[in-house]
Amino acid sequence: MIKNNNKFTQILKLIISLFLIQNGFAQDQALNLLHVQDQVYMLYGADVNVTVQIGDNSLVFVDSPDPSVIPQMMSLIREISDRPVHYLITTHFDPLHVAGNDILSTMGDSSGVGVFRPDSSVAVGGASEGVTVLSHENVLNRFYLTEHDIPSLTITNTYYSKKKDFFENGEAIIVYHMPAAHTDGDSIVYFRDSDVISTGDIFTPGLYPLIDSDLGGSVNGLIDALNFILDLIVPGPFAEGGTYVVPGHGRMGDEIDVVEYRNMVYIVRDRIKNMIEKGASLEEVIASDPTFDYDTEYGGHRGGPTNIEFISSVYQSLQQDMD
Repeated sequence: MIKNNNKFTQILKLIISLFLIQNGFAQDQALNLLHVQDQVYMLYGADVNVTVQIGDNSLVFVDSPDPSVIPQMMSLIREISDRPVHYLITTHFDPLHVAGNDILSTMGDSSGVGVFRPDSSVAVGGASEGVTVLSHENVLNRFYLTEHDIPSLTITNTYYSKKKDFFENGEAIIVYHMPAAHTDGDSIVYFRDSDVISTGDIFTPGLYPLIDSDLGGSVNGLIDALNFILDLIVPGPFAEGGTYVVPGHGRMGDEIDVVEYRNMVYIVRDRIKNMIEKGASLEEVIASDPTFDYDTEYGGHRGGPTNIEFISSVYQSLQQDMD
């Protein structure tokens, strides 16, 4: 069952790890499991952040890492819980976020036996029963109707309405569709009692957003999604804590982090929109450097889109909206 963790120690480890990486002192980040609050944890150090609800009954994952890190990930989780996987929620169509779906979908042994035993040296395995792999239907549509490099996509259930909700480990879990944001199949996941939101790549602190117009994304939809997330967030005293936000990449945040990120996207969008309305070409917009005051924080030196890639994606998105 569940054991208590030293949250202060885990937060300190996260701060140190992010400092080293962001300042070029670490080449490979160690895999760690951070207790966010209540039943929700954040796995960081892989190519993507993975949100995990660890309850008395089961495990619920939001996104999956590369298969090569799953044994270590499950070893960390086994130190806390021996429960099987019941749900895996895919936030959007992206090879980094679905890479481990095939393996995690086999960990649904309802008894927990053979899945991740405390005495087992292998962290993967188990029966193929009992795991619901959920995404918005546009994720599945993109897999079958577009060209891509994803060899397989394990999805057992899709939803097509504005939201999908279910109850697991004594907690309501609500999956909201964010249309035309980073892509047209983005979902955010709200663990209501734990008061944690997992955003996928809609919110990526320290990185410019990737607005994939080819997959139905748009800058206006991204801003709408960030505003929706802010509507869900209730800050703690002095605007610290309260609802926590687990991003697809980067550090965990709270309300002020999402506000700053939303404002950055909004301001850059308006600068580029103003130039487009005056007839500026993409080359002229890039030359005007509309992200100059944000490049130090978001400009691609930690991975993610460069300032030119971000400017180009916003320009393309706004042009499509005007057509």
